[in-house]
Amino acid sequence: MIKGIILYEREDYEKNQWFANRFIEEGPKHGLELQLILTDQLALGSEGGRLFIQQGKEKWESVPDFAINRSRNSRLALQLEWMGCKVFNSSAVTDICNDKAKTHQLINAHGIRSVKTLYGLSDWENHGMEYPLIVKTLAGHGGSEVHKVDNKEQLAEYVDQYGVEQILIQEMCLNPGTDIRAFCMGGEIVACVKRQSTESFKSNYSLGGRADAYSLSSKERRLVMSILSIMKFDFVGIDFLIDEKGELLFNEIEDAVGTRTLYQNYDIDIVQKYLDYIRNNLVT
Repeated sequence: MIKGIILYEREDYEKNQWFANRFIEEGPKHGLELQLILTDQLALGSEGGRLFIQQGKEKWESVPDFAINRSRNSRLALQLEWMGCKVFNSSAVTDICNDKAKTHQLINAHGIRSVKTLYGLSDWENHGMEYPLIVKTLAGHGGSEVHKVDNKEQLAEYVDQYGVEQILIQEMCLNPGTDIRAFCMGGEIVACVKRQSTESFKSNYSLGGRADAYSLSSKERRLVMSILSIMKFDFVGIDFLIDEKGELLFNEIEDAVGTRTLYQNYDIDIVQKYLDYIRNNLVT
């Protein structure tokens, strides 16, 4: 039996116990023995030229064979990797996808379009875009810390609240409240959903939006595959806005992607699929 851990922040685990516990229950069917670890139980450090992880008063003598990182904590993932543990998603994916500025740098550098986006906003007052604008914190997820601003005064409030180095600003898409999410595993598109809200410019299901199964066109599929070719994503959600011509614009990548809309619309057991994927990547 290959031994592993599944990592969660405590608050996220309390919201997603069913999903987390299914990995632990189903793991043995794939030859994988999993233990839940909450990140607030751990301390990272080094001593005598060696890295260590401490859980309570106990230092780990060795790391598990693998970790499923649902915590968005790239520093913990990197510590595990340097100590010899295989982490899904990798620390590099977690680091980039939980920093929206880094995500845009990576994806837009490969010629993939998004709405106009500014980050590193030392001169935020002279952004050269028309209101309304969207303000996002770099590390927000699930639609949290995303705000519509209608004027310079509102923008200044969010700059003061979050700090200029912790936000980006974007032009507002002409189809607010609608987006496409592609669930992807390795180099494969698993399924897609179209998320919509009539109440808000945010389409997030967790915020009251609806989600329906969506079939990508051949052009849209090529776009998603071009993103998957940039780096190895184990299991992520890639989100797109829709422009005035109905074409997809890259928006962001969810590292510890939520799966409620996937289970709602498809007969796909994503836990079994991910465990099978992990097993195959550990034994090859």
